[in-house]
Amino acid sequence: MPSDAAKKKAEQKKAKLAAKSGGLSKSASAASMPKTESSMSLASKFGSTLDLAKDDFSQRTVTGVLASRPTSRDIKIQSFSLGLNGVELIQDCSIELTIGRRYGLIGQNGSGKSNFLKAIAAREVPIPSHMDIYHLDAEAEPSDRTALEAVVDHIKQELERLQAQEEAIMEECGPEDERLEAIYDRMEELDPTTFESRASALLHGLGFSKEMQAKATKDMSGGWRMRVALARALFAAPTLLLLDEPT
Repeated sequence: MPSDAAKKKAEQKKAKLAAKSGGLSKSASAASMPKTESSMSLASKFGSTLDLAKDDFSQRTVTGVLASRPTSRDIKIQSFSLGLNGVELIQDCSIELTIGRRYGLIGQNGSGKSNFLKAIAAREVPIPSHMDIYHLDAEAEPSDRTALEAVVDHIKQELERLQAQEEAIMEECGPEDERLEAIYDRMEELDPTTFESRASALLHGLGFSKEMQAKATKDMSGGWRMRVALARALFAAPTLLLLDEPT
């Protein structure tokens, strides 16, 4: 149960966010970005970043039990096993992910590293819905959208996801739910008034000139589209960022 001070802080942040004219209203977001299918996680929104063939789901078997609190920002999965095509790659182990820490996977080719990341990204293990995930395993999709637009569009989608999640929590659990403060912190970080300037700065840091930022992704090589995908990931700064050889 959050303290009165935490509740007051969350209420102040909500009021501050609501007062920003640059916030995404339903009408504004519909007018400013292309139509996409809605989803409950970053991983499922970013087309090519989670482009799993249907066969992957039928061939991969995953089991695991959430041992941490559903509202916690740390994740603990027990009795985790992963198999592919009838071959057990990981057997009855524990997964512990602590907020703010970085982890690396070391293993031979074919040992299951990519499938392990895909299983987490696809929430085939019980990852709490309030944990946003970005799985970077491929370059940005080729399209008519410019590099700058490709980055900004995805952040707009993340803000919409947070707004939908806030509404769902308020409806189901009320304003005292401890997850709301983290959501308001995240929404405050994603200030819509700075979307383009921050995205442009990130792209510049990855080697994009102003001319390249205005170039359609369909006219870029795979290496440059991978940089666009990396800029998305860095700008999104998700709670759980999964990188599968982003070189």
